[in-house]
Amino acid sequence: MNKLLRRIFPPGIFMHVPVIRLRWAMLCGILLSTLQLAAQQTVRGRVTAADSAISGVTVQLKGTAIGTQTNQKGEFSINAPANGTLLVSAIGYASQEVKIAGQSMLAIALESADQQLNQVVVVGYGTQSKRKLTSAVVTVSGEDLNKRIATNPTALLQGQLPGLQVVQGSGEPGAEKINLRIRGVSTFSGAGNDPLVIVDGLPGSLASLNPNDIESVSLLKDAASAAIYGSRGANGVIVIKTKRGKNGGFSLTYNFNLGISNPTSLPDVVTNSAEYMRLSNEASANSGRQPIYTQAQIDLYENATDRVKYPNHDWLGDLFVTAYTKNHYLNMAGGKDNTTYNLGIGYTDQPGTMIGFEFKKYTVNLGLSSKVNKRVTLGTNILLNYSNKLNPRQGADDSFLSTLAQSPLYPPRAPDGRWIKKAYSNEQGNKNIPAIVGENVRARSEDYYVQGNISLDVEILKGLTWENRAGGNFDAFKFSDFRPVVEMFYYSDMTTAGQLDVGPLGYDARRTDNVYGVYYSQLNFRRTFGDHTLSALAGYQQEYNKASNIAGSRLQYTTNFLKELDAGPKPGMTNSGTSSEWAIRSFYGNANYDFQDKYLFGTSVRYDGTSRLPEDTRWGLFYSFSAGWRISKESFLEDVSWINDLKLRGSWGKLGNQNIGLYPYQSTLTARDYAFDGKVIPGYNSAMIVEPTLTWETTQVLDIGADLTAFDNKLSLTFDWFNKNTFDILRQAQIPLWLGMEAPLINNGSVRNKGVEVGAQYRGHITKDLSFFAGGNFQAYKNTLEKYGKREINGNLIREEGKPLDEYYLYIWDGIFQNQAEIDRSPKQPITPSPGDLKIKDVNGDGIISDADRTYVQGKYPSFQYTANLGLNWKQFDFSAMLYGSQGQKIYVNGWGAEPFRQGSMPTTDWRNRWTPTNPSTTMPKIYMADGYAPVQGYPSTYFLKDASFLRLKNLQLGYTLPARLTDKAAMKSLRVYFAADNVFTISDYPGLDPERAGDGLYVTYPQIRTFTFGASVQF
Repeated sequence: MNKLLRRIFPPGIFMHVPVIRLRWAMLCGILLSTLQLAAQQTVRGRVTAADSAISGVTVQLKGTAIGTQTNQKGEFSINAPANGTLLVSAIGYASQEVKIAGQSMLAIALESADQQLNQVVVVGYGTQSKRKLTSAVVTVSGEDLNKRIATNPTALLQGQLPGLQVVQGSGEPGAEKINLRIRGVSTFSGAGNDPLVIVDGLPGSLASLNPNDIESVSLLKDAASAAIYGSRGANGVIVIKTKRGKNGGFSLTYNFNLGISNPTSLPDVVTNSAEYMRLSNEASANSGRQPIYTQAQIDLYENATDRVKYPNHDWLGDLFVTAYTKNHYLNMAGGKDNTTYNLGIGYTDQPGTMIGFEFKKYTVNLGLSSKVNKRVTLGTNILLNYSNKLNPRQGADDSFLSTLAQSPLYPPRAPDGRWIKKAYSNEQGNKNIPAIVGENVRARSEDYYVQGNISLDVEILKGLTWENRAGGNFDAFKFSDFRPVVEMFYYSDMTTAGQLDVGPLGYDARRTDNVYGVYYSQLNFRRTFGDHTLSALAGYQQEYNKASNIAGSRLQYTTNFLKELDAGPKPGMTNSGTSSEWAIRSFYGNANYDFQDKYLFGTSVRYDGTSRLPEDTRWGLFYSFSAGWRISKESFLEDVSWINDLKLRGSWGKLGNQNIGLYPYQSTLTARDYAFDGKVIPGYNSAMIVEPTLTWETTQVLDIGADLTAFDNKLSLTFDWFNKNTFDILRQAQIPLWLGMEAPLINNGSVRNKGVEVGAQYRGHITKDLSFFAGGNFQAYKNTLEKYGKREINGNLIREEGKPLDEYYLYIWDGIFQNQAEIDRSPKQPITPSPGDLKIKDVNGDGIISDADRTYVQGKYPSFQYTANLGLNWKQFDFSAMLYGSQGQKIYVNGWGAEPFRQGSMPTTDWRNRWTPTNPSTTMPKIYMADGYAPVQGYPSTYFLKDASFLRLKNLQLGYTLPARLTDKAAMKSLRVYFAADNVFTISDYPGLDPERAGDGLYVTYPQIRTFTFGASVQF
């Protein structure tokens, strides 16, 4: 131990320096500084790559903290001694040391060839040179991510990383419903398909980050890259590295942008009151009901001259508005004397395009690193996030459908200010959302999130370091909702119509806390011995998580002004609360070996023990093996000059999924009252059978891939084929109902995904001033449920071995019955139809429509997805665009918006082409009341299955960087102004609001937003 301490801390490090030595050192330093100053000169230069200027290149005087950066023209100026050396570095290029040798003007050309191969990629528990990777890892820089503007950085990943499917199901501020899947859906259990997110080495939250704080994102998508995370890596891993400061001075950056947003699409509904009333009566008659409106009432609206009293009101115009989003971001970074820092402060103010929705987000990200001596480095990262969200308590879907369910016969509010429920008492209607928002009946959500860690890195020997990191995160979520008493009125005669529909009147308050802590310690080894290079790590990790929640409510407050629990009456009050915890202990290791930088081998292993499983099966071993062959280094390819690097690689490994519930193997008790001796006695019982031998869900992945760079590294290609099998899936056993207890969780089931992923990019120059890049990626996979047991049908979906998981199982819609004669000669329908109703196909040909005629319909998952990126740079101008598409997916949608008069909802104008005796449509049935019309709604049929294939211009951006001669006068390093547009247009046959959504369900949901952004970025 003493020898080790002497290596880490040299003798005398903690002793006071004698005064005489201090004075002598100061004198020598002054003399040396004077001599250096006398020999210094102003050195100017220009940095280029492939004959094109590079901005943002760091130029530092070696051995000092003196440094600068190049401007947009690649120019720099620095004071340096004539015999000094400059360190020149930039992301994406190989670093250089340039000797000044008395020159006052330097021309420096950076090479991207080696840098692209030697680029350091962040992987599990460390980094690795890109050329030595034997696993399937893809990365994207923060600079490329932020070519789009988004408040949630998760959305920026869409289309950037082949193998990652990103679906944004909503445009709601702070609740975008972003779904992340790596190589498809792998399980149907509660363990879920969400990937593990690592932020600066520890599990964390991607959505809590400010996009501007991200330096890079790595996607670990095969077993070789994710096995180091063992029981948490089965669904892949997303590794985020935030920005760090650099030695060489101070930089201050401020970004501001203003986004102007509107919905990408809204339903085109009938807003003419008289037309609405006639269609409503027609639908009532077709559905066997009495008409809702009299002819006299229709005439009042048809012939009205007073459109205040008899309006044609557009309720969607009340619900949707133009929203103005503001983003501010301030960054300070730098370093001196072996200490670097980076501080990012962000603020987002994002109102919704749907009234009543507001979201504000505040972020602080601080990173510090200090090399306290030549062997010891200390560091810390702290992320603070506070968000505040307001929204109508029923949520976005309910707000939308409730507004559609209003008739155009009345406005939300009368001219005298009273809120309106309906025009007539016999109308159906729904919640008056403008009234709810106007009375500020909104739920308030506050989220306090803190993530932090400290690190200690010690260089024990050359090539051997000891890394320690401890940290965690704390998330406190607070929710409150007050529902007041507000009187409503009928518009036709302004008589009272009851209370505002806000659910149970009263106050509801909740709080949820989650505390997560983690510590790991590992040894890292990296050495080269002639033609042999070996790197390895071995470590220990401990994780602990505790969650708790508490809730309370009171009803029927006597006033709308006292919004506290204690202000409400005690009768009817409720309270609840619970807590849970879990822990994991892990041992892990990784080794990589290469011979002559040509033959590459890697292996990873992790041994996890979790509190979520029984003692006998608690520990699991996860591992992987991988190999690579840089075939371009073989002699038979030496003369193939257009190939810069070609690598073949393959991997196989086994991972686990421990997100399987907290106590699935234990017989837990539930409160249950008993009848005993004529009395109700409180008690407890165990309602579920348990399986004491539960074990992990397990995933095995085989991956074969290739990486190519060619044509002076202008072209880069990556390809992967994978076979991913998840088995021992945790699901409830199929047991008979007469058993009388809930079925136990067992390990049974298997899902396989096979697919391919391709990524490509080309960079080049058209002229000296005009450069470009073009690229894209493509991914496709096939999902198969290989083992399940007896098939199960759930609504319009089926689980059956040999088919995709949750494939559609539907009746086939075969047109519209045109007359009674066609009905008589057609197969007998189980629901008696009339002309104008749906015709169902007799699939099995037995002459009768029954359950046997339901069949498998493909389209649950996309056939393939793709992205195309394009960029141009001309002098001070830059332009980029991104296209994103999905092909082959179908979505089953019904309800409000898709069907007419659901709760009285306004029909879309498509229903003007409905079937009638005089308009024999073959695409739309006769109009009906969609609150139980069996001839249409009684069949889960392909009539409701819509093609959701689309191509979307996801983003474009145009920027201009001011010339250095202008920014220099204002003491600025750079100033860039830009215009960006998001969700510009969509090409699709999907008839709904947005084909990009996470799954089936309501036709209406919070629509995606089209945003036009104006912004500026200035650096000092």
